[in-house]
Amino acid sequence: MSNHAIAGVVSCTLPPLKNNNVEIIQRYTITPFGNLSSDAACVARIIEIHLLNKLRPEGEKLFALTGHTIPACEATVEEINILLSRCAILCRREEEEYAFRQREVSDTEGMLKRLTSSPTSISVAKGSRQSRVDRDDVERRYQSALTRQIEQQTRLNHFKALPGLLAEGVRHIGEGINWKILNTFTRMPVIPTGFMNTCRVPEIINAVQFITGALDKLAMAVNKIIQLCTFPIDKYDLDNGGVSRTLAYREYYQSDNLLLRAIVCDKDYVEYIYNQKTFSKRKNKLFTH
Repeated sequence: MSNHAIAGVVSCTLPPLKNNNVEIIQRYTITPFGNLSSDAACVARIIEIHLLNKLRPEGEKLFALTGHTIPACEATVEEINILLSRCAILCRREEEEYAFRQREVSDTEGMLKRLTSSPTSISVAKGSRQSRVDRDDVERRYQSALTRQIEQQTRLNHFKALPGLLAEGVRHIGEGINWKILNTFTRMPVIPTGFMNTCRVPEIINAVQFITGALDKLAMAVNKIIQLCTFPIDKYDLDNGGVSRTLAYREYYQSDNLLLRAIVCDKDYVEYIYNQKTFSKRKNKLFTH
């Protein structure tokens, strides 16, 4: 059996049992959004594409140091256009809800004005406890309606900004993106602040929490490997085996060292290599002087 074939067998049969960082990277897979996918999946996929694109510089560092690759967003022109079309539908729903909240405010505001501006109403209100109760009730209804309108305005703004997360990341995908739809949305460099607080759909909240949690773990794993495989700049670390340990981490995390990661964790391997080299260095120094 050739070395290439052996490597193929090893890669299929030896998961990184002793290394959680590599396991997290290898475990992360991409599921494209389709016409039959849910609204929650639409929001989650947009966030996934956005965050994976932001992680690309770290992915390039990781590849240069170890040969490992992070998952690409794998978005196609067709998928992006389907996402944009679904977002347009979601925004129309939110606009309809906002229009309803505006009418609610207008109606209660009109009732309140009639109660407070009519001479008859004023004279009745002065001598009637029930009239004061009615006025207070309308006032509460108006304030409640106004609060709901403001909340819906914020929610609408968030939904309009969400597709804008795709603007920068889709430029490298190619021609065919429906920029006419994309340009109707607000471009945002980050996920809208407070989106989770204003979103009232449990399915969307759960989907966003799931995808951001998974991507946070992915980013942490990538950055941890980069940190371990980067030479320290602190003098204390350099004087205490920093270079040797970094080289050992780089060897451990090389993409083709599958067997190593299946049988030993990174720290144990690095300390073993460091102690072995330190012992050999001291012994050689002893016997050569």
